Amino acid sequence: MNSNVERRIRKERELVTALDCTLDAKRTPYLKGQLRRAADVLDDAVEALRFAEIAESNYVASWTGLAEMNIQVSEQLRQKVKAVVDMYGGPDQVIEIGG
Repeated sequence: MNSNVERRIRKERELVTALDCTLDAKRTPYLKGQLRRAADVLDDAVEALRFAEIAESNYVASWTGLAEMNIQVSEQLRQKVKAVVDMYGGPDQVIEIGG
């Protein structure tokens, strides 16, 4: 069961990293920060799976559920960043103003 969740974490991390690599830290610090948060949430998912491995049997589902919830949060953050990037014509067209 956890191998599927681990696979989803790896896939999501690849997608977050790929999108992050297209953005420039000076031009899009907020968007890159959102992707950092997405990666941090995936780290939390990995930790939840570690707890699931050592948990008593009646807590395994809770830890696995937490890992899956964190994957969903990461997906949502990444999708929102991608939507902004796409709305403005790609990563080369996005420049954040303000701060």
